[in-house]
Amino acid sequence: MKITHDRRDVERFVIDADIEVDVLHLDVVMRAPSAPIVCVVDARHMLDDLRNPAPLSDTAAAGDPDGDVGGRARRAVTLLEAASLICLVRWERAETAELSLLMALASHLAPRARVRLSRGPAEDLQALAGSSPHGDESTTLERSGWVHALNDEHDPYMTDPRVSTLRYERLRPFHPTRLTCALDEIDSGRHGTVMRSAGFCRLATRAGILARWDQVGSAMWIDPQDASMEASLTAQDLALTGIDLIHRTIMSTLDAALLSDAELEAGPAGWARFDDPLPEWPRVTDDSVPRDPPI
Repeated sequence: MKITHDRRDVERFVIDADIEVDVLHLDVVMRAPSAPIVCVVDARHMLDDLRNPAPLSDTAAAGDPDGDVGGRARRAVTLLEAASLICLVRWERAETAELSLLMALASHLAPRARVRLSRGPAEDLQALAGSSPHGDESTTLERSGWVHALNDEHDPYMTDPRVSTLRYERLRPFHPTRLTCALDEIDSGRHGTVMRSAGFCRLATRAGILARWDQVGSAMWIDPQDASMEASLTAQDLALTGIDLIHRTIMSTLDAALLSDAELEAGPAGWARFDDPLPEWPRVTDDSVPRDPPI
């Protein structure tokens, strides 16, 4: 299709991709890492989509991430985070306060995206006319709100008093058993609703390996990320976005999962004796760990 941009006709190819498509792979398919992505969100179901415990596929083979609990929620948040433009549809019957919350949440998840109430596909696409036909210079991963937060660049255009993002940085590793308890406590909702958290973490029982922290709704993934020496200076660096968050108590809950002074002094040999209820990782070496692009 063609739309007018600065009095010139600019070619834009529209690809319709549903939730089954991994938007992070579109960079490769389209050979355009900064291509604009429009995410259409049903305002009536946005929060439910981000808390959906269903897998992407009920028939996925063992070990296939498409069969993970919360797979659909994970894909939904990925689509939001990668978007250049987020359009809310079926918003007309929503209360003003609800729309403010939804639009602020979308803006926290994708700070560089334009967030608008849709008035039809033609106007939605026209909203891209003020941008480059190739999008901004950031890749889809770099558009994520959690990446902005870890880079101290998180400044969402739309805000709401009930929506916030906090950054959690600590140098000590987590005790895996106490971390499991902390996650259950945070998921209880007593400290607000954490809709999305992501970043990097380190477990005492798996010393030497930096892990990727990836949570949406009640689904959680902690996967090996980097076993190199360059990653050894990072321990806990997380961004948490949610509704009615009580920052102080969330921070103290996570702090309670860190190693104590005595545990820290025991060193890796002592840490190896800790109980570890978290899912096992495959044997990891520096060359075997998948890595995301640098942020």
